Amino acid sequence: MAYFTAVLSPEGSGDDRDWRSVDVDLEAGSPDELADVLRGAVDGDVPVLAVLEREDEWFALVRTDGDGDARVFVSDAVAAADSAYAPLFAELPAAGELASGAAGADEEAADDEEDEEEAVAEEAARPGTLVEDVWAGDPELLADLGCPAQVLLRLAASGEDPSAATVEIGELLGFADVVESLR
Repeated sequence: MAYFTAVLSPEGSGDDRDWRSVDVDLEAGSPDELADVLRGAVDGDVPVLAVLEREDEWFALVRTDGDGDARVFVSDAVAAADSAYAPLFAELPAAGELASGAAGADEEAADDEEDEEEAVAEEAARPGTLVEDVWAGDPELLADLGCPAQVLLRLAASGEDPSAATVEIGELLGFADVVESLR
């Protein structure tokens, strides 16, 4: 199975945001090691986003902002645990752990989560469908840039092709063309 990786950084903000690729060799390692590599690839406190895909299995997003810690989301932590990038995902909170620790979340986020849970439950109720939360990490990682947690959770739950999932995310944030040009 092949991997695809891209490192992106936005220029500008809001609707005027343009994404550019950043030439970085992504190696497997801890989130802190990867955060150091990503921070070193750009000047200033701009966000840096790494997009990782394992063909037909999972996608992951890793984000750093300035001196902050790396934030990670992986669509299928079980499958990713057997990959070259396993150290990156080893200590991420699983879907159930994150939900139980979010007691202080605001009401709107809770309503959004309930809507997503209902959609996943409806999908699971269809005959022959098995839906299991296998994602891990921070589903809010791109919310401030325009990709709500519900989108990441839906894409993870759907088991959609990882490249199609990252294209959908890229279309929301405006980097789909950049990622497609790197494939």
